[in-house]
Formats: sequence, C-alpha cells, structure tokens
Amino acid sequence: MKLPGNISYLLRSKENEKLPDVFNEFILDSMFQMSSFVDCCEYRLNMLADDTMLNVRDFGTGNSGQRKVKDIARRSSTDVRYGGVMQKIIDAFKVESILELGTSVGIGTMFLARTNAKAEVTTVEGCPETSKFAKSEFAKRKIANVNFINDDFDHLFASNALKDQHFDLAFIDGNHTSEATIRYFDNIIKRYNNKKSIIIVDDINWSRDMYDAWKEISSRMPDSLRVNLFRMGIIFSGYDFPKAEVRAEIFKWNE
Repeated sequence: MKLPGNISYLLRSKENEKLPDVFNEFILDSMFQMSSFVDCCEYRLNMLADDTMLNVRDFGTGNSGQRKVKDIARRSSTDVRYGGVMQKIIDAFKVESILELGTSVGIGTMFLARTNAKAEVTTVEGCPETSKFAKSEFAKRKIANVNFINDDFDHLFASNALKDQHFDLAFIDGNHTSEATIRYFDNIIKRYNNKKSIIIVDDINWSRDMYDAWKEISSRMPDSLRVNLFRMGIIFSGYDFPKAEVRAEIFKWNE
C-alpha cells in the first residue's frame, strides 16, 4: 500500500523531466513497506520522549557534556519524510550494503536497517556512550543486521577499520563542516563505494559552509545524477542516468 496522506515527494514538473523513470517511480508512485516505516517512526517518537542522560562527546560541534536522549533526538533526528526517501531508495535500487557516518541515537540507522533485513548496515559513531546506547536499543528490538562501530571518522579511515568492504549506499551525517564532509566523501568514493553506488549527504543547507561542501562534492562528480532535496543531497554514481544536478521540492504532509 502507499503511504497515507500526500507523502509522494513531488517535484517541480520542469525538473522532474530530467530524472530517470526509476527515480520518479519510487519518489512518486512506488509501493511501500508500511510496517517497516511505522516501526521507524515509532522508534523516533520513543527517542524524542526518552529522558536517559548520556555523557556526550560531540566531535562535530565540540559541544560536549551531559544531554538527554530526547534532546539529542530533537536536534539531530532524521525527519520521517527523508527517512521515507532513504527507504524507497534502498528498496528501489536493491541496496544490500550500507555505511552510515553518524549513528547518534540510531533514528537514521533504523530507517536504513528496517527496509531490508538482509541488507548489512555498518554505522559509525564517535561518542562512546551514544554508540553504546543506540546499540542497546537495537538489541532490545532484536535488529541483527547492524554493525555498530565506535570510532572517530578520520581514525576509522586512517586505520583501515573497514578493510576491504564496499558499499552500495553511504549516508554522511556527522561533523557538519565543509572540510570534514568533503574529506569523508573523498575517502568513501575512492576506497569503499561499489561501481554503482549512492551517496547521501545530510544537512547540506544546515549552514553556508555545508552548502559549499555540497557544491564542491557536486563539482567532483560531473558524470553523475545529483539530486538536491534541500535537507539532503543524493549522488548516483555509476548508473546510466542523465548527468545533471536536479533540485527537488518535498511537499508537507496533507492531514
């Protein structure tokens, strides 16, 4: 069944013509795994109400200290609409291996992992307590297709902790600075992506610095399809798609 309400991520018609049919189909018309999506939304609501106190070490902003889970979730959680977009991408493109940089309390991770139980998700979080908390929450729910790594992203790449792994999809959602985002992107694209791969960069309009990062990344991938969904940017590498940068509009829910 389709999602309730108007969650059909509509695009401007003039831009829509630039997109390949498969993209339009999963954005506008695709069927959806309702139980998976509902489970993810429920997990998100649980995190937004969780009073557990964590001693947070924030590598991205440097704002470390004690915080409640609900405050972390409120500040950094994946919006359900964008979570739905990621789930549709995973389903439509038969994604089997996923890398996430920035677990936080696991909301985005849940959207990535629950679409396909056979897909292997590797998620990396720099803060020890946050990583431990998310891992325990997934264990409670018996979600077994996620590998949690507690490591600083730069050390992760420098130490070759990922070894010879290659990923169909990478989700970059941590350390919101242009320099770091570009560095993570370069490591993934040069060493860890499959020939056909999808890279999602979150919060590309979070700051001017992050938008500059998206523009730089886009300029390095001129032969790819690049889709700007305002909050996140998506790059399809190795696919036989039109080479273009497309801006898409996500409409609000119709109640």
